[in-house]
Amino acid sequence: MERAIRPRTTPQLTVISTAIQGDHSHPSAEDIYLRVRKVLPRISLGTVYRTLQRLVREGTIQMLFFGERTARYDPTLEEHDHFICQQCGRVEDVRVEREQQMDFASLVRAGFTIAAHSLAIRGVCQLCGRPGEPRRRPRRTGPPVPTKRERTH
Repeated sequence: MERAIRPRTTPQLTVISTAIQGDHSHPSAEDIYLRVRKVLPRISLGTVYRTLQRLVREGTIQMLFFGERTARYDPTLEEHDHFICQQCGRVEDVRVEREQQMDFASLVRAGFTIAAHSLAIRGVCQLCGRPGEPRRRPRRTGPPVPTKRERTH
């Protein structure tokens, strides 16, 4: 009788998983790396990338691209959409009510295999769009990112 081989749970996996769970800022691997280094100072960026890929494969998180080359990670697995602010870059989870179900039949007939879909809405967020208020960057939901000097030490 063969036993199923389960991947090991490592301290790195635990810390990285904890760093992204509940974070709705859609951080990049580099953002997560900077957070995790505070707990595991010797961790490499490569380990963070490999661990994030494992979490994506296991279905624990989603990897998203919003028209940029950098992947962003989202712990929210249920169906939802995203609002992307064109001024500050903030990405926010939103739910858009649809009057009709989306019909992908023509894509399937053309030979495409649909795994998932999402809607990305671009515009100006509530923080940037308030009249009479100065434009400002939104507060990050994760821990503060260290300064350049802190990163080099």
